[in-house]
Amino acid sequence: MGVFIRTLIVCLIICIGYYVYLFLGKESYQPLNTNETTVTREVKVKTPKPVAEETQQPKQKQEVQICFMSDENTVHYVKREVENKTLEIAINELLKGPSKYETSHGVYSEIPQDVKLMWVKDENGKIIVNLTRNFEYGGGTKSIQNRIKQIKLTVDSFNLKKPVYLYLDGKQAEYMGGEGIYIEQPLN
Repeated sequence: MGVFIRTLIVCLIICIGYYVYLFLGKESYQPLNTNETTVTREVKVKTPKPVAEETQQPKQKQEVQICFMSDENTVHYVKREVENKTLEIAINELLKGPSKYETSHGVYSEIPQDVKLMWVKDENGKIIVNLTRNFEYGGGTKSIQNRIKQIKLTVDSFNLKKPVYLYLDGKQAEYMGGEGIYIEQPLN
């Protein structure tokens, strides 16, 4: 029985050595036939982040001023904290509508909830705000005038001193709504 156990231990040592040689050794098995395609493994090593990146202070929030309406159709400015103070972000904040807190204090928006900003451009000395066509649907003359006022005053809060043009689905708005309200451009 002692010879059997010694033989078994020797066999295990040889098998473990062979395993280490094949899978953990620096040189791996290479086939003799070099015409065959060999498969290699790529090992990706994560490089640690520089210490400076990890210890950076978080960006400070900036405020944008957006225009809503309040009771009796009066303008009401609201400040929102954002990562970057850009005109595009301000208009997107306007299109989100008032928060529950703002609504509870009598603030509302005349802009329909499903309106999306397609793009904002500052080109040739003018600001172009391009919204989806559903900006013009629903409500009467006063509602459409207030929508335009909200867009115009939100853009004007950036003090760019440039004319503001309203586009709907890529075309300059001339008439809006079922009543065909003429839109004078530039808005400001």
